[in-house]
Amino acid sequence: MIEKAKEDFKYLINRGYKKDVALNFVANHYKLSREERLKIIRTTHSDEEIKLTKKKIKKLKYLKKKTIYIDGFNVLIGLEALIKGHEVILCDDGIYRDFENVYGKYKINEYTEKALSHLLEILKYYNVKAVIYLDAQVSKSGMLAKKIREMMKSFNIEGEVFCVKNCDYELKNKEVVATSDSVIIKSKNVKYVVDLIAEAIEYLKKNNKNNYGLIRNI
Repeated sequence: MIEKAKEDFKYLINRGYKKDVALNFVANHYKLSREERLKIIRTTHSDEEIKLTKKKIKKLKYLKKKTIYIDGFNVLIGLEALIKGHEVILCDDGIYRDFENVYGKYKINEYTEKALSHLLEILKYYNVKAVIYLDAQVSKSGMLAKKIREMMKSFNIEGEVFCVKNCDYELKNKEVVATSDSVIIKSKNVKYVVDLIAEAIEYLKKNNKNNYGLIRNI
C-alpha cells in the first residue's frame, strides 16, 4: 500500500502540487499512519528535486581543506539512528535519511558522544574544517555546543560551533553544507551538499569497523 501511495504522491508533486497538500490527499486516501506519512515525505521527491540534489552531492574526499557547514542536529540525529540500529534509508534523491522525528525535542543521551566521535573522526580523516550550527531553541544546545568544541579540540580539528536562532537561514547561504534537509539543499546559494550519513557508512566499511543500523535502499 505504501508503495502505491508513494507513486501517487510523486505523481502529484511532479505536477506542481505542494508537498503538504499532496501528502494529506494521499495519506487520507490510503489511511496512512503518522510513521508512513513521514516515510513518504522524507523518501520521495519530485524529478526536479532529484536532479538538483544529485547534481550537488559531493564526497568529502574531494573537499579536503575546505570548510564544511554542518546542520548539527540533523546530522547528529541521523548518526545516532545508525548507531541505535534504527531505520536509515537511501532516499530517491541520493541522500540517506533517518525517521527519528525528534528534531525539536532532541536531548543529549547515551549515544551522543559516540555519534560525535564518529563524525569528528571522519572529518579528521578527510582533513576538512567544520563549522557546526545548532538551533539555539533546542534544549541544552549551549551545553552540547561546549561539548562539541571540547571534542573538536581533542581531535585537533579546526572549526567552531555556533548556536543560532535559525539554522536553516544560516546554512542556505553557505557554499558547502552537510544536511539531509531538502529546504536547505534546494537553496540557490548552496553549491555542494555532503551526506555525512553516507560518509559514515562508507568510512565504517572501509576501515573494517562495526557497521551500525538497518541500512537499505528504498
